[in-house]
Amino acid sequence: MKTNTATRMGSVLLCSTLLAGAVAVAPLAAQAEEVTIGILVPLTGELGEFGKIVAGGVELGVAEVNAAGGTKCGTIRAVVADTGGNPEVAIREATKMIKSEGAVAVVGPTSGEMVALVDLAKRTKTVLMSPYAGTITLNETGGDYVYRTVSSDLGDGAASGLWLSEKGYKRVAFLVQNEESTISPAQVAKAKLEASGIELTDYIVYNPGQPSYQAELVSVLANAPDAIYLAGGQESGVTVIKEATAGGFEGEWLFTADLAVPEVFDAVGAQYLNDRAYVELASSDRSLPEFKAFETLFKEKNGGAPGPFAANSFDMANLVALSLEKADACTGEGINAVIRDIADGGEPVGTFAAGKEAIAAGKDVNYEGASGPLAFDKSGTPAGSYSIQEAKDGKWVDLKFYPASAFE
Repeated sequence: MKTNTATRMGSVLLCSTLLAGAVAVAPLAAQAEEVTIGILVPLTGELGEFGKIVAGGVELGVAEVNAAGGTKCGTIRAVVADTGGNPEVAIREATKMIKSEGAVAVVGPTSGEMVALVDLAKRTKTVLMSPYAGTITLNETGGDYVYRTVSSDLGDGAASGLWLSEKGYKRVAFLVQNEESTISPAQVAKAKLEASGIELTDYIVYNPGQPSYQAELVSVLANAPDAIYLAGGQESGVTVIKEATAGGFEGEWLFTADLAVPEVFDAVGAQYLNDRAYVELASSDRSLPEFKAFETLFKEKNGGAPGPFAANSFDMANLVALSLEKADACTGEGINAVIRDIADGGEPVGTFAAGKEAIAAGKDVNYEGASGPLAFDKSGTPAGSYSIQEAKDGKWVDLKFYPASAFE
């Protein structure tokens, strides 16, 4: 999971905008000269902060597409639905979007939701795309109607393992939430540590939703590791951090991306994280001109820095729009037929407007995204770059960047 963390003010602005938008646009019937995409995200629940960021990034992309005159299929109409992070709700809402709203693409589902929606997407020939679903299940099932603008969880594990190895720790404990999206990167990070000769003092898989994790922490704290790698969700993660701190843990932390939100500082206490906690997440290369242009646009429209996965979400809107501009039909099938060429084709373009002009001139285009290059592999997954952020003065700040080439 993946970019710089949004400020609290930015999150509040996104939340109010999205909830208002969900009420305003969802019931409307598609009008002539419009094409509909569905934004399917968890606006509530443990991943609600990420869902708001994702929806905001897509809506910003849609606004830019429409400001450039829309696609040859018409302007884009976005309908929003809240999944609460529940795959069953995601199936129900996606079905409504496709059958009742006529959505040609559904963007924004989380890992578990994407896996649950693969069959629906292929059966209805609707493009399904996520900016943060790193699940390794999609390594096998993705690639036809199913895409993502973020790399596989295996890349997150490689980045975490590389950081833990480079940091010079001698003893590291792993605490891993019992979900595929946390177990799969943890296994990769574990293998990297073992290959580096670092002692793994504990590898404990815990179930989320518990009121306490003291039983899991007994061995971890007794073995006094230099650092704890915590691959967990926001609710369980906060509880683990609090209880480990109360239990006397004075070492350092490496968190996975679910904890890359400002709220964690309020929930835990910034004084317990500052200068000793780090978080790994997939990240854009901030030096790229495409990211700089996106960041400037985002700040202009929202008043704050883009949060994790905002750039990846913005890219989804542009990929869908440029595919509609190129396709022979204004359908999911039409998008699916050309999206790979749009992501890795001919003349590099960084905006929908530039791509639209090039396509009109009969040129092939290669959309260079705000999140980085988006050429899809067989599974519909791009190569990934990653960053390590450090807790400083109650904020997550960039510390180390790993380009995709670091893992080749």
